[in-house]
Amino acid sequence: MKIVFISGPLTTGGRPEDKNYVRNNVKEAEKYQIALVNAGIGCFCAHTHTADHHAKGSLAPETFYYEMDFEFLKRLADALLAMPGWEKSKGATKEVEWAKENKLPIFYPKSPDDINDIIDWSRKK
Repeated sequence: MKIVFISGPLTTGGRPEDKNYVRNNVKEAEKYQIALVNAGIGCFCAHTHTADHHAKGSLAPETFYYEMDFEFLKRLADALLAMPGWEKSKGATKEVEWAKENKLPIFYPKSPDDINDIIDWSRKK
């Protein structure tokens, strides 16, 4: 099974006092995760992996999660899906740059319905 790493803004796109923008970014990433899984494509979504981790009792700093998620990209990913707005995120920009440097396929779908290129790629041996 090929694994697609979903990259996009998490904490980018709102005012720090408004936590809904983070929740909205997680919901948007989850749409891509569900679309991939429904197409039979394995994936890792850092957004859903770390959603509300502090509210659930995690004491680890944000940097721990960013570093851990980057390790998932480096060790497990066969390709990267860059969500719209990825270029506004420092973390997503770093992930896309790493994928380019390491010659991983990168997909830039416009929406969760726009994954036909990923489906075609996933079926190739």
